[in-house]
Amino acid sequence: MRWNDLYVSGTGAWLPKAVGVDGAVAQGRYPAESAERSAQLSVTVAEPDEHLPDMAVGAARQALVRSGSAAGDVAAVFHSVVLHAGLDVWNLGSYIQRSVARPDAFVAEIRSGSNGGLVAVETAAAYLRAHEETGVAVVSAGDRWPEPYFDRWKADRIVYADGAAAVTLSRTDGFARLVAMVTRTDPELEGMHRGADRLDGIGTGPLEPVDLDRRHRHFLGEIGREEIWRRLDAGIRSTCAQVLEEAGITGGEVDRFVVPHFGLWLTRRQILDPLGITDLGRTTWDFSRQVGHLGAGDQLAGLNHLAETGELRPGQHVLLLGVGAGFTWTGAVLRILRTPAWAGQPV
Repeated sequence: MRWNDLYVSGTGAWLPKAVGVDGAVAQGRYPAESAERSAQLSVTVAEPDEHLPDMAVGAARQALVRSGSAAGDVAAVFHSVVLHAGLDVWNLGSYIQRSVARPDAFVAEIRSGSNGGLVAVETAAAYLRAHEETGVAVVSAGDRWPEPYFDRWKADRIVYADGAAAVTLSRTDGFARLVAMVTRTDPELEGMHRGADRLDGIGTGPLEPVDLDRRHRHFLGEIGREEIWRRLDAGIRSTCAQVLEEAGITGGEVDRFVVPHFGLWLTRRQILDPLGITDLGRTTWDFSRQVGHLGAGDQLAGLNHLAETGELRPGQHVLLLGVGAGFTWTGAVLRILRTPAWAGQPV
């Protein structure tokens, strides 16, 4: 959908201290061959007193302060999470709302796998568009991967990171205009993250940790490798083609691509190669290899990184790309109107 009347006004992130991959390889926690394929340098790992809810609040507060808006301006809050929001039978979105929004704000948690951050942004944009009297929405996303329930090094082909990131959307002003946003889906691939695991909610626990590789292998046997990659390639290509068409630009006019933190091999195979993107310097790869996969938060963290490091210039186009279990794909084109005021001043 073409937007043009909505803006990104602030970004924020809370990323714990990074732990080097080499140490995990030396300890036998991360297979050397996996490290070579991913080319990951480090991954952010939370301290025992760093909890996801507070990391999400920290990122959201930072984005709101940088936007120049106040909590009383925030009409909606959306938070996206993949694994766990921090407590069973609880609404993390409302916890964030208490810190960054007015008491009557609309609030919701969004679950759409690793694409959840961008799905939440599109939901927030739709909310602002549907409610003309509103001005600002806050979107946060992130995860924390506790052991032994989830082994960040071996549960998947991806190295999983703790942390959260956020953006604020505004109807009136911002450093970037949301030009176009497209989400496409293919539910025939949902079994890739389900496998043959039980669906009663009690089949996984500390003595039976999450094993995404096992689920992938089962699904591979059901549908076949070629069909999986055909559908994955079609999803990202069609999403990218549509969002560029709606934005009125070509891929060559995109200055920066914000990509998922999937490690080098999978990022290339699942995102860059199908789109014909060969220059890693146009992507956020160098940032992602130092952080790891933040669940739903990769794209918001990547945009925050570009904003903080002063890499955004007026007139540039930035394309955020997301893919998540389900499967869903999202593309969002931003046109940079001005360099963010917080460039060069990460907090």
